[in-house]
Amino acid sequence: MENIAPSRQVPHFPQVKGKRLAEVEFSTYSGNHSIALRFEDKTELRFGIEPGFTMYADYADWTTGNHRAIRKYRAIRSMIFGE
Repeated sequence: MENIAPSRQVPHFPQVKGKRLAEVEFSTYSGNHSIALRFEDKTELRFGIEPGFTMYADYADWTTGNHRAIRKYRAIRSMIFGE
């Protein structure tokens, strides 16, 4: 894990480098908040998320070296204690 700033960490996952992504799943099911990256070779990298969050997502073009949003998605808020 690389430290960029005192309070920021940037983890790397070399096991998935070069793998072809088959599907991405975002789950907010009670007790299972996660993001799963499923690869064509039937492996998966899953990120578990503690409750109490809001996720923002966008799809972006970086061909110029700068972030240019192509599509922004609606914010997703976690369900806490059966809200």
